[in-house]
Amino acid sequence: MPTQEDVNIESYTEYALGMAIFLTRLITRLMLVGFRGLYWDDLFTVVAISFWTTDLVILQQIGVHGSSVGQTYASAELLDDAKVESFRIGDKLTFASWNCYICLIWSMKAVVLFYYDRLTMNLWQNKLARYIRIGTLITFTIAILFQYLLCTPIELAWQVKPYPGDKCVFRRENYIIYPILSILSDLGIMAIPLPLLWQVKIPVYRKLILGFLFGSGIFIIIATLLRTVYSLRSLLDLLVATQWATREYLVTAFVVSAPAIKPLFSKRLWGLKGSTTQSGTGDRYGSGGSALRSGKGSKANSHSVVVESQNGGGNTGSSSGGKAFEMPSRGWPSRKGNNAKIRLPSEASQEHFVQYSDEEAGIYVTETFTVSSEERKQTAKKTDAD
Repeated sequence: MPTQEDVNIESYTEYALGMAIFLTRLITRLMLVGFRGLYWDDLFTVVAISFWTTDLVILQQIGVHGSSVGQTYASAELLDDAKVESFRIGDKLTFASWNCYICLIWSMKAVVLFYYDRLTMNLWQNKLARYIRIGTLITFTIAILFQYLLCTPIELAWQVKPYPGDKCVFRRENYIIYPILSILSDLGIMAIPLPLLWQVKIPVYRKLILGFLFGSGIFIIIATLLRTVYSLRSLLDLLVATQWATREYLVTAFVVSAPAIKPLFSKRLWGLKGSTTQSGTGDRYGSGGSALRSGKGSKANSHSVVVESQNGGGNTGSSSGGKAFEMPSRGWPSRKGNNAKIRLPSEASQEHFVQYSDEEAGIYVTETFTVSSEERKQTAKKTDAD
């Protein structure tokens, strides 16, 4: 059995690694799109950091105050008033820790869900992603309701004397219901990007890399199952559950952050090669493309881009059949009015989805473009002339 000191050391170590992963993700995103280009997945990364930090503090305090876990109807009656008060505080903290667990795990699911929302923009998978977000929200709601309705009235959850019963103290059902809800949502999340790998035209080795990144949710499922099995086998020892909970946190943090961290290893991001929107832009986008540059922290406004194929001349490799689609910046909503739009020739949506791969998780072009007012005027004049 692990000791309190062993669990503390492991918890702080895994917390430090988790924070390093999350901060690396945020730094990568800031380098890629700047502060104004951040999206909901970045916000939920901050939310996950907050819940993990709170849960770490709570777990340490539970070790200080103890809890009713391990008590019986007879032993609870023998506790003195000081011990009862200490256990009451510990039981309240245990209840709060379960809330942090639910919110942390599901906020990390939200990170990857909103990441896929950007990733699948203008593709049919975006509708699938929206349905799975709704389904994940439903599983989160069920988990919260179960947490508060399992033991009623709620005060029984931290009643020490008389003993409130195993259902309120051990909460065995939590170790069963939460993994089921979590795994169901994880399977749905994994179903969003993987079908794209069968359709896109990219080298096999890149498909394997992306398949590993997008299919790594299986490691979350494994971590969840291990936590469930070992926690149920040691219901009398909260340290075991705490130990496996922090391991699950770390695995989940790595899996949900890995795709967004991948651009950090892109040569284009570090300027070792010409950027996607500067190098070769004239060939792909025509003369109007040279006016674009990647918006990485620039103070200029971001604009949505309408990408459409041109059947006559220009981009002869287009297979979109003349269908246009809009690629908004998808950053935080702007306080200003309508954004200007630039029309660019492009390939079919799914080919466009993978062409400029180094900018976003290996297969997605940077969503935010920055266009100066002078460049906008030149582009507008050229459009009017055409």
